[in-house]
Amino acid sequence: MQAPLTLLSLLLLGAQAGQHWTYSVQISLRPTMHMEAADGTKYVAEQMHFHWGGGASEISGSEHTIDGIRYVTEIHLVHYNSKYGSYDIAKDEPDGLAVLAVLVEVSDYAENTYYSKFLSHLSEVRYSGQSTVLSGLNIQDMLPKDLRYYYSYQGSLTTPPCTENVQWFLLADPVKLSKSQVLKLENSLLDSQNKTLNNGYRSTQHLNGRVVETNFIYHPNQQSVLGSELQFHLTRIDNNLEYFRRLLNR
Repeated sequence: MQAPLTLLSLLLLGAQAGQHWTYSVQISLRPTMHMEAADGTKYVAEQMHFHWGGGASEISGSEHTIDGIRYVTEIHLVHYNSKYGSYDIAKDEPDGLAVLAVLVEVSDYAENTYYSKFLSHLSEVRYSGQSTVLSGLNIQDMLPKDLRYYYSYQGSLTTPPCTENVQWFLLADPVKLSKSQVLKLENSLLDSQNKTLNNGYRSTQHLNGRVVETNFIYHPNQQSVLGSELQFHLTRIDNNLEYFRRLLNR
């Protein structure tokens, strides 16, 4: 995956209601930003948006879950296959789209300053259709530091028309935000009825025969899959210890 340079200006759009799911807030990305998959396919960035919970009956709003755990927020960076030349063409092709997904973890963390500028502009896109320009925002800084480890599978868009032509890449490491930053995201936008925009996510779908792959050693029921490289080395240590135990028991 290729890291983007600092983006000078980004278009931030307000909430857009889909047929069944609310779309949240969207950042339009420059085509100079792209990622490259392991098979060499190049995907060009189109837009970045967020899904969150925050409603009375829901707390967390990620669309992916790991071991049944739903994270507080999920970020999607939507890309299209570069061979099609544009998103409008690629969106209708069987291998046209890819989404880089990032889970958001919240706890007693200090403020993530890389999100301060973005969050400060939410008041300017409070209503659907409003837009503003963000200057000097670096998308790479808003992502986890470690982009090497991820889950991958073939799936669909999570908003209408939910076409089954998306290669998903879910990063193993989440972004960390403070509680106040998540509350800011959850309570800044209004829907068409002037109600706070909450629970703008699609519920977890059945696998339906899909195979989810990882490029790291995964341990089910572990509290976090972060530090995947550390997991790898710890597994090697465990294997070596087991080898020596067997030698001693001979």
